[in-house]
Amino acid sequence: MRALRGLSLVLGITLLLMPVASAAPVLGDLQFQREGGDEMAAAFPPSIFPHWVHRVRYRCDACHDSLFPMSRGEVEISMKILAEGKACGACHDGTEAFDDSFQNCSRCHRPLD
Repeated sequence: MRALRGLSLVLGITLLLMPVASAAPVLGDLQFQREGGDEMAAAFPPSIFPHWVHRVRYRCDACHDSLFPMSRGEVEISMKILAEGKACGACHDGTEAFDDSFQNCSRCHRPLD
């Protein structure tokens, strides 16, 4: 019984620490449409917000309503805004969570298929 609890604990911790990019898209994930027709926009897929990955780790009031209203599409999200520490950039600054450096592009910008 004790071994089973230990295995469950290890498995649970492993699942929580898995990178966001490895999480398969699920109901509730939000896909942000890319705007603009420049080459850079065409080079990267739209970003995906894995809502349930965040919801498992944080309470709703960690983001709502201080960073994001409860309704979708009311906050502009761009790399510039992240760099200013707004929206996702409030946590994704390299301290609290991974930053917006070039090495991390595929953690958000990934196909939703």
